[in-house]
Amino acid sequence: MPESPPRAERARTAEVIAALSLATDLGTGLPLEHGLESTLVAMRLGERLGVDSETAVQTYYACLLFYVGCTADAEIAAELFDGDLHSNFTPVMFGSRAEIMRGLTRALAPPGSAAPVRAAYVVQRLPAVVRSRARHLAAICEVGEMLTERLGLPAPVQALFAGFTERWDGKGGPRGAKGEEIPLAVRIVHVARDATFQNRLGGAGYAAGVIRERAGGALDPAIAKLLAEHAAEILERDARGSPWEETLAGEPGVTLMLEGDAIERALAAMGDFADLISPYLAGHSAGVAELASAGSRARRRGRLPRDDRAAAGQGGADVGAGGRGACPRGGRRAARCGRRGVGVGGGGTASAAGAAPRGAHRP
Repeated sequence: MPESPPRAERARTAEVIAALSLATDLGTGLPLEHGLESTLVAMRLGERLGVDSETAVQTYYACLLFYVGCTADAEIAAELFDGDLHSNFTPVMFGSRAEIMRGLTRALAPPGSAAPVRAAYVVQRLPAVVRSRARHLAAICEVGEMLTERLGLPAPVQALFAGFTERWDGKGGPRGAKGEEIPLAVRIVHVARDATFQNRLGGAGYAAGVIRERAGGALDPAIAKLLAEHAAEILERDARGSPWEETLAGEPGVTLMLEGDAIERALAAMGDFADLISPYLAGHSAGVAELASAGSRARRRGRLPRDDRAAAGQGGADVGAGGRGACPRGGRRAARCGRRGVGVGGGGTASAAGAAPRGAHRP
């Protein structure tokens, strides 16, 4: 009886993207599952707005991946910000320009610095922050588009990244789009992401107040009004467990699947995302995978003598160690690299996706 052909490996796209969303939370210093919770909020908003199925799909994946490009130039932020960029900037990233500037300036100097020291940091570094803004926004868009393509998402989802850093009032970037020039899915995501974070800070009532104040600024006023009026229901969290299952169950439209080589491409994209945390880790994940794969093939063929197996194992440890190969040798950048734990494996202080420099994402 002839053998049936082997079944192609399959993986659900939503599960892969949700896993990447969790890694993004860790890599940018956000609360774990912030992306999942925000996506549930975004889908509730979309349902109340009566969006069509295509917009629902775009909203779902755009919200899960909203920060995926934010570590594209993390090394620049690490050079410029000695304070905690996450705690100072994230609460105000959808606020007024004055709020954003105050958040950035507070993050420039080390925590607890005296007033003269803080002033000196602002004078020395704020101009560089302003100059790097356009490049940072472009990097977020480009990296997001490339990663979503490799993850097998539809082209309309990939195109949304160009609007992720825009604002309703036209004061965002990189194109300065405003109002309804920004895709509806992106406008929903902006409200959902901000409201979910503010809810973590002070509860539904506090989040409603913040969103109401930002209506017409960064946020679509109609969507902001909807959130503010129904904050308790839309922002409700299930304290009994993780939002993982609810997020996967809420995938709109046809269930997307990855098959065969598409799975490997998606996993490689996730590895490259982890490597973004430092320029010294470029190609790190792919190198480790190749080393492990080559060692496995050689062992199966019996071509790896005992001494060489030990050497290969040590080579893998060296590639995985944060201290060798990942950081430059000597100098200020080397000190920063080691201190901030950008390496992965036994030699580093945390995994690449698991611990960002204090300046992981900014406007």
